[in-house]
Amino acid sequence: MKKLTFITCLVLLPLALQAQEDRYDQLTNPKLTSINKEAPRSTFTSYATEEDAIVNDRTNGASRLSLNGKWKFNYVENFADRPTDFMNVRTEVNRWPDINVPGNWELQGFGTPIYVNQPYEFCSKGYEPYWDKPNPPYVPKEWNPTGTYRRDFVVGNDWDGKEIFLSADGVRGAAFYYMNGKFVGMSKDAKTPARFNVTAMVKKGKNMIAIQVHRFSDANYLECQDFWRISGIERDIYLYATPKIHIADFKVETPLDPYYKDGILQLKVKLTNESDIKSPYVVSYRLLDDQDQQVTQSSTRVEGDQNEVEFTKKTLRGVKHWTAETPNLYTLVISLKRTNGEVIEATSCKVGFRTIEIKDKQLLVNGVPILIKGVNVHEHNEYTGHYVPEDLMIKDFELWKKYNVNTVRTCHYPQQERFYELCDQYGMYVIDEANIESHGMGYNLNVGGTLGNNPLFMNAHLDRTMNMYERDKNHPSVIIWSLGNEAGNGLNFYVTYNTLKMLDSRPIQYERAGLEWNTDIYCPMYSSPQSIEKYAQNKEMTRPLILCEYAHAMGNSLGNFQDYWDVIEKYPILQGGCIWDWVDQGFAAKTSDGRKYWNYGGDYGDTGTPSDGNFCINGVVYPDRSIKPQTIEMGKVYQNIKFIKFDPQTCTVQIRNDFSFTDLNKYDFHYVVRDHGKEIYKGQMDNINAAPGKTATSAFLQGIPKEKNTTGDVRIEFYATIRNAEPFLPVGTVIAREQTYVHPFFKKEVVRMDPAKVDEVFSQVVFSGDDFKATFDKQSGLLTSYIYKKQEYIHNGQGPQPFFWRAPTDNDYGAKLPTRLKAWREASYQTPKAESFNVSKDGDKSIVKVTYRFPQVDAQWEITYKVFANGIIKVDNRFVAEGTETPMIPRVGLRMQLSEILNDLTYYGRGPEENYRDRRTSQFIGEYTTPIKDLYEPYIRPQENEHRTDIYWCALTTKQKAGLLFIADRTFELNASNYLLGSLDSGETIDNGAPRTNETNHRHLTDPQPVKQVDMFIDYRMMGVGGDNSWGAIAHEPYLIRSGVENAIEYGFSIVPFDKKADYKNLIYQY
Repeated sequence: MKKLTFITCLVLLPLALQAQEDRYDQLTNPKLTSINKEAPRSTFTSYATEEDAIVNDRTNGASRLSLNGKWKFNYVENFADRPTDFMNVRTEVNRWPDINVPGNWELQGFGTPIYVNQPYEFCSKGYEPYWDKPNPPYVPKEWNPTGTYRRDFVVGNDWDGKEIFLSADGVRGAAFYYMNGKFVGMSKDAKTPARFNVTAMVKKGKNMIAIQVHRFSDANYLECQDFWRISGIERDIYLYATPKIHIADFKVETPLDPYYKDGILQLKVKLTNESDIKSPYVVSYRLLDDQDQQVTQSSTRVEGDQNEVEFTKKTLRGVKHWTAETPNLYTLVISLKRTNGEVIEATSCKVGFRTIEIKDKQLLVNGVPILIKGVNVHEHNEYTGHYVPEDLMIKDFELWKKYNVNTVRTCHYPQQERFYELCDQYGMYVIDEANIESHGMGYNLNVGGTLGNNPLFMNAHLDRTMNMYERDKNHPSVIIWSLGNEAGNGLNFYVTYNTLKMLDSRPIQYERAGLEWNTDIYCPMYSSPQSIEKYAQNKEMTRPLILCEYAHAMGNSLGNFQDYWDVIEKYPILQGGCIWDWVDQGFAAKTSDGRKYWNYGGDYGDTGTPSDGNFCINGVVYPDRSIKPQTIEMGKVYQNIKFIKFDPQTCTVQIRNDFSFTDLNKYDFHYVVRDHGKEIYKGQMDNINAAPGKTATSAFLQGIPKEKNTTGDVRIEFYATIRNAEPFLPVGTVIAREQTYVHPFFKKEVVRMDPAKVDEVFSQVVFSGDDFKATFDKQSGLLTSYIYKKQEYIHNGQGPQPFFWRAPTDNDYGAKLPTRLKAWREASYQTPKAESFNVSKDGDKSIVKVTYRFPQVDAQWEITYKVFANGIIKVDNRFVAEGTETPMIPRVGLRMQLSEILNDLTYYGRGPEENYRDRRTSQFIGEYTTPIKDLYEPYIRPQENEHRTDIYWCALTTKQKAGLLFIADRTFELNASNYLLGSLDSGETIDNGAPRTNETNHRHLTDPQPVKQVDMFIDYRMMGVGGDNSWGAIAHEPYLIRSGVENAIEYGFSIVPFDKKADYKNLIYQY
């Protein structure tokens, strides 16, 4: 009663006083989640006719007035400086600057964008005005950035006699609303609509709305998500009008019958009658199919003061089922009519018939187990912050469909309403997550620990959970409810779990519950493939395992992703997961000379601004939604059709259908046979029929050669393509592909060649022949000059030298490898000095043998050069790191600097995108040609990039088509770049987690500058990039390079020069 009295008194206070009375107390009272806010309800729009309701165009036919656009805006950093008379109509605001709504104010020049992962944005120990540590429910009192919004709007005659509501669909910060000088209400939940009845305040003609938003309140303690902490109106804001008698809410449930055949329709409608007349009226519904043909209907007469009606449950035969693969939707039209048939109000929503349940340790949709091929999705716009307009949402859906994503987890808050309608329409499973994360308080159940066990915050936990549930309950795409993220466990989550269980049948998950009772799904984050396999093998486990977060895609990452899925597809209890995360959270910026880059945490603010650096750059795509090599890898691993067990003897392949609801006869299939990359046959695979979960075997595949006796290999590629266009997938779109070999690489013996002439000149040894000269330095052991047809190919004397380092990736920094492995960096950059340098002749060979020692790592490298008169140099390497204490090795290879005249790279190996030992399944072996300048992969923070694996040969060519050919004895790995490795290296630490200081020197994609030379690496191996997490995990053992005598490495290649008249591809077959 005390709370009700407090709220009632507020409404009666004088306006200016009312606006300020106990404001700080309101901001720090977690039991006060809102004032005067309407109860949460499902997504629907009021229309005057059923025809308009069926179309459901909110911009046309609805009584709705958008308030998006330009507003007047006042910004202050300090709480006491905020305007207090802003809500008065007479207060002059013309001199206030404009601001765009929706859009976060920090992205429009007001205040500081702050990115932190788990800390609170108002805490930075030792720096004022930040606090040293959180103290819930309190926030800084003096320093509390506050934005005040004002604008006018006009209401026409057509809203006379109607109920008028204000809806702010998402405002980050504690928001206080005023209309024409009168207090409307307050709300703190940033990610669900705040709706208020403003009928008594709005007048015909010109009106004024004012909103004051405080950046910090007790709500921040539950909005501690791993994203940009930015403020303001970040979703649509609008007014809408309804009749006095109107639909307040409705709940529609559309499961299938126990046999998963027929549909069941259950509908409950809540009603409001604000009119003075309490006459009876009729509530009716119609269900329409996708052709707007009526499937069923019902109506019932209600009394004027009746506030709820529940229709008799109906079974509907022959309905089309909804799944992410088959998003069949029906339109439910609900109408209120007078007894004479006149429509009072109508609305509609899309419904889909499906059953979600857990049986026999598996998550089932319509009785069928599914695999979650998911991503975590934050709201992010590189220009506006958290405001994501529909066209950008559509771009995400396009990419998800193209790259085989079928699930999104709304991390870590509900998305905007339109998002769910698109998920219903296009077919996307949704794990819907409440706007709750209190990571900065930790997980301890004791007093002062997790807010999940703090009774002061129970009402806030429940309020946010119900805001999500009530709004999203009617969406078929929502298949799982999530109670929140990284907020500990305890009493508050027991209450929210039990509350949802009483209201809804869908499974509930919560990661911090672990294996406690208040989660239906075991949903750990960042468990390794080995860990989830151990769970699957434990017969006592009864809940499906779905990784709520995995494969941390920070920077150059997503290694061993195929390894995850090899395990997931092996055990029925393992049902997939959601990659962390979808989009890099970088903000667009430009250098002084106009080059675009993206900012990240710590790039804004004064000394002491808290920051977790580039830990917000974890996306599978860039901030502008351009794709990365990781995007392609994800799409390949997530594909739903697998080509397995190709048999070169019978010339057949098995095709496994990993869809849950789609037969393979829906798609076209073809194959391509390639001889050393060249297409020699292309054929169709007809009559491929396989039900979900089944395997088909192709007919005999024509065009496959029985043997291979010329240089090269024979490979076969299989493709599944779209036959009939689908949303975002035009006819011919490849949805699955695979490559395997028919005949492995064959290489003839090299013909005998004459040795080069040898001359020793002081400290140099010179080998020569017709049109060719190669010079070695005796002291360094380096090939310092390589001239062919008067063209020097070695830059600045830097021929091949042993190299063990790479520019550290984000995962490398997370595992502290730049410090743990720095001995290999020192070894790489030590001044080249040959321990031994020997020249000899062995029959038809002129030989240089150079030995290097690396005392830092107790390692030795021996290079043998065999130099021939035609300019060809055969390079053989033997490397061993003998010390048992020597750490793992980032790379083992030879680095050389080549002339800038080499412009293009052609190679036969994996491509066309960069690839690594643990991220290469999406990159097929073939012949690829690329300008060297275009090989660079522009990671937001510079790091190792553009690597290629399984290289059989590569050619670097000039504009005149002369150049150098490198031919592997077996295979090697390759980097060729106009960006020097040193320019990509950020040193021993990148200081993520450190506050911004004067010394902060974050590096961005525009910092490395191309140079007029080629930084070339011919590697035996580079270690994998990893991807289990970015804070300690390293690449898996098969993708590491270990030291020890037993791991001695030998590899070789030939350097073959050619001029513009030569066809270097013929040389490949010779050498």
